[in-house]
Amino acid sequence: MISITKNIQSTNNYVSVVSMKQILEDLGISYSTLYRWCKKGMPHYKVRGSKKITFNREKVKEWLEEQTI
Repeated sequence: MISITKNIQSTNNYVSVVSMKQILEDLGISYSTLYRWCKKGMPHYKVRGSKKITFNREKVKEWLEEQTI
């Protein structure tokens, strides 16, 4: 299995919430791929009253590891 999570750093002391731009850079994927993965269940959070979406690095990493290629 190809490790797409190699650039997602583990954080033990705090929850790492990052922007869409940062998760795109971490994973090296396009916006359309990220959007498709979010529709398939990738954990993400929409900021109330805004179009801004954030991601918890640890939850994204766990979700990606559960997926099969």
